[in-house]
Amino acid sequence: MRLYDGQLIHQSQSDDGMIEVVDAGELRSLHFGTFPRQSCMSLQTPYTLELSYTEAMMAALLLKPMPERVLIVGLGGGSLVKFILHHFPNCQIDVVEYRQDVVKVAHGYFLVPEDDSRVTIHIGDGYLFVQQQYYQDTLGYDMLLVDAYDHVGMAESVGVQGFFDACAGLLTRSGIMSINLWGTNRPVFKQTMARINQSFEGRSLLLPVEDKGNVIALASSQLITQAQLKKLKLSVELQEEKFQINLPKSLYELTRRNRSYLSKLFF
Repeated sequence: MRLYDGQLIHQSQSDDGMIEVVDAGELRSLHFGTFPRQSCMSLQTPYTLELSYTEAMMAALLLKPMPERVLIVGLGGGSLVKFILHHFPNCQIDVVEYRQDVVKVAHGYFLVPEDDSRVTIHIGDGYLFVQQQYYQDTLGYDMLLVDAYDHVGMAESVGVQGFFDACAGLLTRSGIMSINLWGTNRPVFKQTMARINQSFEGRSLLLPVEDKGNVIALASSQLITQAQLKKLKLSVELQEEKFQINLPKSLYELTRRNRSYLSKLFF
């Protein structure tokens, strides 16, 4: 048994690996057999974002403040699903998750709704799903949120050029993709960003997560300039009052750094 800062309330094993759920005070965490938390939920307010990298991923709201259709690649404990459902009750969400056992735990322990007409969970590979949607979907997504990690790292198929090509093609005209990357793995990070920039014609911004190895990449269907980011200062405080996800800080970092900071480190 692994040592966690809390009580282990669920443990299961499948061909895809270990799943463990740990309660510590009023927080519940999802682990894939290792100490780092894959998801974290407040038992008092299950729709809030408890991990800093999920807050940073939702900085996409700065650029797309009223999403009506969202695709999430990688369910985990469903933090992003619950946040969007709470704040955007009319939003339609597609989720693709590779592991059936993760979906079962998300329903049973993390309050992800099973019978909500606004949410459709697809079991399968994220790359194959976006490829299929690219050819079949006619509406497009306002927001793509990609967080496809296991205990080893990012899923191999989520990161190939074809995946990002399809993501770019699935976005609406003003759509935005937000993807969680592991910035400390420099070769993989550099390669992934090169592919994202190829698919999105260089229309990307980088948002490092403070005191973490995570880096959030935001890629858009349209060019986002420094001037546009600065104009968002007029509305960001009202957004933050509603969402409580450190949006002013995210906007400050996006405006100040854009790509220059991480370009010096990784490119």
